[in-house]
Amino acid sequence: MTRHKSLMLIIELVLPVRTILVLAGPYIYKVAIDHFIGATPDPSSQWLADIIKSIGTALGGGTSVGSWGFLLSAGLLYISVGVALWAAMSFQNYYMNKLGLSIIADIRTDFFEHIEKLSPSFFEYGNTGKLVSRVTNDADALRNLVSSGIIQVIADIITTVAVLVTMFLIDIQLALIALAIIPILALVSRTMQGWVRNKWRTARQNISFMTGKIQDLMYGAKITKAMAQEERSLNEFDSVNEANRRAQISAEIAANSFEAAIGFLTALISALIWYVGGFQVVGATRTLGDLVAFTQYSTNLLDPVTNISTFYGEIQSALAGAERIFNVLDIEPEIKDAPDAAEFPEGRGELELKNVTFSYLKDQTVLKNVSFRTNPGERLAIFGPTGSGKSSTINLIGRFYDPKQGQITIDGTDLKKIKLRSIRNYVSIVLQEPYLFSGTLRYNLKFGGPNVTDEEMMRICKLVGIHDVIAKLEKGYDEDVREQGSNLSYGQRQLVCLARALVADPKILILDEATSSVDAYTESLIQNALKEEMRNRTILVVTHRVSTVRDVDRIIVLDAGVIQDVGSHDELLKKNDLYKKLCEMQLVSATED
Repeated sequence: MTRHKSLMLIIELVLPVRTILVLAGPYIYKVAIDHFIGATPDPSSQWLADIIKSIGTALGGGTSVGSWGFLLSAGLLYISVGVALWAAMSFQNYYMNKLGLSIIADIRTDFFEHIEKLSPSFFEYGNTGKLVSRVTNDADALRNLVSSGIIQVIADIITTVAVLVTMFLIDIQLALIALAIIPILALVSRTMQGWVRNKWRTARQNISFMTGKIQDLMYGAKITKAMAQEERSLNEFDSVNEANRRAQISAEIAANSFEAAIGFLTALISALIWYVGGFQVVGATRTLGDLVAFTQYSTNLLDPVTNISTFYGEIQSALAGAERIFNVLDIEPEIKDAPDAAEFPEGRGELELKNVTFSYLKDQTVLKNVSFRTNPGERLAIFGPTGSGKSSTINLIGRFYDPKQGQITIDGTDLKKIKLRSIRNYVSIVLQEPYLFSGTLRYNLKFGGPNVTDEEMMRICKLVGIHDVIAKLEKGYDEDVREQGSNLSYGQRQLVCLARALVADPKILILDEATSSVDAYTESLIQNALKEEMRNRTILVVTHRVSTVRDVDRIIVLDAGVIQDVGSHDELLKKNDLYKKLCEMQLVSATED
């Protein structure tokens, strides 16, 4: 709220004006009936009657116009108040909605900023479709809580207090009758609000499930067709869609039931006021103008309650959405900067793991007492079968996770003492799954180095062998990347991702199976490019392919989270049975070498 003080100030100024105009309308009715129709003038309202008469005289050119002219003046004054009330309501709604949209925009920004700080484990075990639903549907529902909920409740409280005071000034007995509805409404609200809120919470959860299912089915559409499972996918979607439909209908029924209960109580209190007030008018203890004005005031008193019941379903939906958003915002990142974290000092890019032990789940150790050290400008490979712990090692070096035991340093500095942003500017990782963002190829290539010149970008693209492919595209480097990079082959996307990492100019470059989908010729181009680039950086290659590691300086053989051996390709063929076996399985023998 503090970010939007100007909007709050405007709303604070409009609310009392609106309240005054709400009170003015029925009072004009009272004066018109008592002074110009029923001939039962009230001395306390003579001042307004005089104003109406002066307006009528002015409209009549200074001559007396009689009761019809005064009634016309009262009608014109009533219309003017109505127009002013409409304007005030319009201003109020406009600025309340503007405030609500502004606050939700801030919440979405904070939500996305917080999401980016969360550890990879959150995304591995969370559903991105549900996150999309939280930042879109739930946030939009939360806007109703801000604009139609909190601020509207404040406006209704102001109006209710003002109307109640006016009603007590007119007639204490009738005011007490009208006031009798408040404890009844409180009881109804207390009884029904938990039920309605639970219904809307379930409805929101079902929307989230449906969003996630749609995303899952769309991403897997090709596999679905390839395996002829279209009917099954449709049935699964129909099941989720039907559950969402039932949940939404159930929530609407609950909200409408609450609104119907409020409507019945409103009609009941109006009937009681007319019954008691009618006897007062007949007994000449109360004027007809008082009764008509009081009836309108009672409606104005009940209007805020009716508004709350009308918006109750939305408010409950918004509360359920807010709960889901703030549940995510309350999650503390597992990996975050230490209070004394510093920027990365300039160094030579020496990476060292010291007795590192790591596990994702308790009692399921992935890495066991791993230790190794890289030399500046060295190409080091981590080689091993699937599940050996290669990618886990990369995750620790990028500080996506922290080791359970041991220490990881770069140039002698513990990663935990360096700011995360600084680490990831220093260390660039090309992941096994090539991902390209929506936008142009130029945008993707410069994602980690937006200030890099086009000449440098193209030089790197030529090194990795992707420049000629891009040059043949209609718009070249300004070609838009289609969804999931479908206008490039899998191998071409890997090359773009490799070029993107090099454009960022890291001190340490890590390739996590980054050449697994390219042909032998392209891989040889990449290897030559890495030789060219390794003069200024340390390169760590993670792979299960022998062809990728044959020319590196050293190879670490990793198996079941334990370093089995270290050496060159030739050395390992002679002394390490696991390495030799993996080579033979990939049809690479010592003789062929």
